[in-house]
Amino acid sequence: MPVKHFIGVDVSKADFYACFNEADIPKQYPNTQAGINHLIRALKQKGCTPNDTKIGVESTGPYYYRLSFQCRDNGYSVNIINPLITSGHTKATVRKTKTDKKDASVIRHVLTQGHGYPFVETKETLILKNLVRTRFYISKMKRNIQSRVADIIYKEQIIDSDITCMNRSVFAELTQKIKELDKELRQYGKQDQRLLQTIPGLGPTTSAALIAEITNIARFPTHKQFTAFLGLDPRTHQSGVSINGKGYITKRGNAILRTLIYNCTSVAIQRPNMFQDYYQDKVSKGKPKMVSLVATMHKMTRVIYAVWRKQTPYSEPSS
Repeated sequence: MPVKHFIGVDVSKADFYACFNEADIPKQYPNTQAGINHLIRALKQKGCTPNDTKIGVESTGPYYYRLSFQCRDNGYSVNIINPLITSGHTKATVRKTKTDKKDASVIRHVLTQGHGYPFVETKETLILKNLVRTRFYISKMKRNIQSRVADIIYKEQIIDSDITCMNRSVFAELTQKIKELDKELRQYGKQDQRLLQTIPGLGPTTSAALIAEITNIARFPTHKQFTAFLGLDPRTHQSGVSINGKGYITKRGNAILRTLIYNCTSVAIQRPNMFQDYYQDKVSKGKPKMVSLVATMHKMTRVIYAVWRKQTPYSEPSS
């Protein structure tokens, strides 16, 4: 059944506003189980059935999860919308006011334009996602501490005396925590993790992160939508009156996955395989190395999409 009703919802920690149509003023509800039940009753009273209604929710921290899970459990389709999309539409309007009511209306508008991705989160993927993000942040802390350790060692050599072993002990502790997290990560989506790791350069951390952040690759009907979710889709850079400047990636998608795909592509081009050939071909044609690497990242995302969607292990193309 075609969608007849589009509902825009702006969620915060305490409450949320729901915009049912262009004419009505968005209505406020408490962001509690009771408040969401009230919203669902209101939807049914307005004739918005699960078969002909789509709900758009902006991804605001953890606050949209309760509403998204509860609406989906009641049969409604929920699309999660990147705040950068709604922000872009707000800035494009003549009156750039920002209120929760107005945001709910903007979310509804971008939902009618086809923006957002289906909410496919499960209890398992929510756990996995938080494990992945915890690992990402601890790894960042470890890199910072490593820099401090090197700095301290250099100063100790100058004064020929110990300063502190605190940074070394923290570094060792973080290293151990990352090993424990890696062990936990390997317990989720084992079949898909093994499948994705057949791709050159793609290791356990990236495979676990993909499963955590994407959940179900079928949510993207095309590889272009998958690429856009990662923020690797090109944007036009305008300068003066020209619209034919260089192409840049949008970087408005998932930053963790984008970083990991950058890392695994950088590894993949170091040894003989399709990605190395593709990268070297771009460089040989005069493309800057970073431009060539980004192009190879695009290639990597297409391969990830194909391998995962078809459930077929990676194999080198025949000559």
